[in-house]
Amino acid sequence: MLKRQSYIPIRWQLTGWFAGVLAAVLILFSFALYFTLQSNLLSQIDDSLKRRANEVQHRVDQITRETNLNAGEVANALEIDPLEEFSEPGLYVQVLDLQGRVLGDSSTLGKARLPIDTSMVVAAISRQVEASEAQVVGERVRIYYQELKVKGQTVGVIQVGESLKPYYDTVSRVRLFLILVGVLALAIATAGGWWLTRRALRPVRRVTDTARRIAVTRDFDERIPLPPHFRGQQDEIADLATTFNNMIEELGRVFDTNRQFMADTSHELRTPLTIIQGNLDLLKRGLPPEEAAEAIEETRDEASRLSRLVADLLMLAQADAGMMIEQLPVNLSQVAEKAFRRAENINQVREKNLTLQIERLDEAVVQGDEYRLGQAIFNLLENAVRYTPEGGQIKLALAVEPAKASKGGLARLSISDNGIGIAPEHLPNLFKRFYRVDKARSRALGGAGLGLAIVQYITEAHHGKVLVESTPGKGSTFTLQLPLLVTAPSRKLDPLPGDTTVHSVSH
Repeated sequence: MLKRQSYIPIRWQLTGWFAGVLAAVLILFSFALYFTLQSNLLSQIDDSLKRRANEVQHRVDQITRETNLNAGEVANALEIDPLEEFSEPGLYVQVLDLQGRVLGDSSTLGKARLPIDTSMVVAAISRQVEASEAQVVGERVRIYYQELKVKGQTVGVIQVGESLKPYYDTVSRVRLFLILVGVLALAIATAGGWWLTRRALRPVRRVTDTARRIAVTRDFDERIPLPPHFRGQQDEIADLATTFNNMIEELGRVFDTNRQFMADTSHELRTPLTIIQGNLDLLKRGLPPEEAAEAIEETRDEASRLSRLVADLLMLAQADAGMMIEQLPVNLSQVAEKAFRRAENINQVREKNLTLQIERLDEAVVQGDEYRLGQAIFNLLENAVRYTPEGGQIKLALAVEPAKASKGGLARLSISDNGIGIAPEHLPNLFKRFYRVDKARSRALGGAGLGLAIVQYITEAHHGKVLVESTPGKGSTFTLQLPLLVTAPSRKLDPLPGDTTVHSVSH
């Protein structure tokens, strides 16, 4: 058995993706801001320490007259009024000699001392200005080392330290602020994203619910209400609803057509089968020779009709399945002439004393299937024979319309009769399967209502179209329009001896 996969609503998936992307952006932004702030604050502290070290250097250089630096002179330099700012808490100054001994310090240190890093002292004497951090009087201090010069000669090292407590307090507050704001923003964005996706996907839910109801009730008249739009502007959801409504309409049409088709097919198959079964029952009981012969003949006719019906149904089933037709050059004039010869041999032609006539037969070559084209032409001729009354006339004509600058050439094959004609209200439905203008009369004449549907399919499969013009009581004209592959000059058949028409057959 296939393992059932877990169901996660798409709104939760979209919300999760949105929240994940937003969280990643917030984290990257917070880290960038946090480390940038750290770097800027430390840079400001270093600039301040360097500036104060230069002030100490200036005062010592003014007070000291000899290159031998002593503690008294350093103390005087640090206690002069201009340096009173060093008495501020958190700012420490300490002066060292070249051996790293303390010569003096600021009063802010009290009894404490700034830690001395020998490597930093050596680096400062070598004019490599650097800063380090150390623990002083219970707090973290940043210490800056700079060489001390008197009369242009290096005599010691200046240490300037500043408490990092304000720095760490600021960084800590910023870090807490970023965390709180990030969590709050993520929570708000997640809730907002869930609400927006739920609202945006509400029409999709309606589509799903409608589809489920239609699947259960088969009510193809139901439609999805289109969502309101801002100033009438369309969006993807509206397009989805419109497309789904169109699909429902098309499915309803197809379902109704198939249901009617199945009903008509069952009815058409049942009638000949019932007749055949009835005749066989009569023959089984025993009939006089004449009645038995009639029953056998009727059975044969019904079997033949049943065979034609099955063949037509198979043809339409293949058409619905996308049957591919041959695409070869076909001489349409030859195909039309063969179909005409077959129509001459229909029994009804002799029984009704009909006149079949070819008025015009131009040479025309089209791309397609010779057998299917012949079938379409014969179906039209057979239909004309069936519905043309006694003594009537049927005409076939094939004319070529030359190619123009805007479109290619066309072959127009028309079959006209002076039969009973078709009322205008029936013309739109004429090519539907099993559609009959007069069902009782059509069945009596042997028609199943599939011939014209097959004609339409074959014509459209050859990229053409079939047209019909009819006047009740005067006759009908069916015209096949097919795109030409090759055009040739018009050719007319030689008249038969003693006949003034192009080609006329009268029985």
